[in-house]
Amino acid sequence: MVSLPERLSLPLRRKHLFLTNSKKVLKTYFSQHRGEWKGPLMAITAAVFYGFIPAFTLPIHGSDSGNAEAMSNPSILFYRFFGAAVMLGFYMLLKRRSFRITRGEAVTLIYLAFLSDGAALFLLAGYSYMPTGIATTIHFTYPVVTAVIMMMFYNEARRPATIVATCMAVAGVAGLSWPSENGAVELRGVVIELISALCFALYLIRVNRSRVRSMDSLRLTFYVLLFGGLIFGGDALRQDSLEMVSTPRQMINLLLLAFVCTVVTNLCLVTAVKRIGSTTAAVLGALEPLTAVVLGSLLFSEVITLNIVIGIILIIPSVIIVILTRGR
Repeated sequence: MVSLPERLSLPLRRKHLFLTNSKKVLKTYFSQHRGEWKGPLMAITAAVFYGFIPAFTLPIHGSDSGNAEAMSNPSILFYRFFGAAVMLGFYMLLKRRSFRITRGEAVTLIYLAFLSDGAALFLLAGYSYMPTGIATTIHFTYPVVTAVIMMMFYNEARRPATIVATCMAVAGVAGLSWPSENGAVELRGVVIELISALCFALYLIRVNRSRVRSMDSLRLTFYVLLFGGLIFGGDALRQDSLEMVSTPRQMINLLLLAFVCTVVTNLCLVTAVKRIGSTTAAVLGALEPLTAVVLGSLLFSEVITLNIVIGIILIIPSVIIVILTRGR
């Protein structure tokens, strides 16, 4: 029986041979360099999936008064964090990871959960006053806020690059806040998002300066999510405002928030940091606000104005400068 290449004409036979060899070369390359591209890919995945938070939140968010399926921010965050903690807990059981913590560590983790909750709550609250892309971009200034706090209160060296980056970030936030024809940004929303960035900056600082600094990343994340979810759930029950999941749309968006934007992102980020280091992973995190801006435009018809473009051009490089200079 004549094989396929032998039945082909000479030009087609050469093309077939070229494609076969190319496939072998690519397969060999990716198998040999798997460890090199997996780290950046995990960091990019984490950043992009973080940028999906508005996409899964707005359909059930109270910013739209006409949305019959809208839920309060504490209810959304309770289901997101507690659900993610359950999922991450199952993953840790499968991997046979330890859940053991001391009483002192538990106190620290509860404190960190309050800071993490503050960052998430104010991020969502800002959606009521501005497009989600702008909200995410302002929140993304947290590395700059972290650097400023470290210089002011922890005697970290005042690097000229950090000072320049801080000025760029301030100018970028001012650009995003500047009135435009769209008129979609309120000063109150800017303040709320800056508080969100402050909360997350304080969270990062305390993680690195507390007794849980050397704790396994998955265990730390699990307890911060668990305690954070319980805080939101307890507060909602106290106010008799915890809303039950009553529609498929609510269930789907909450599951995606918990799984994609919380569990997957944290697992990808942990893998990325181990393979390429925290500095490179943080730089690739710049894709988060870009993803939020693009999705906001595509899914929710948010207008990308000149102010937004200028703000992003100033803020993202300022964050990268801070990350690179502090990573040395």
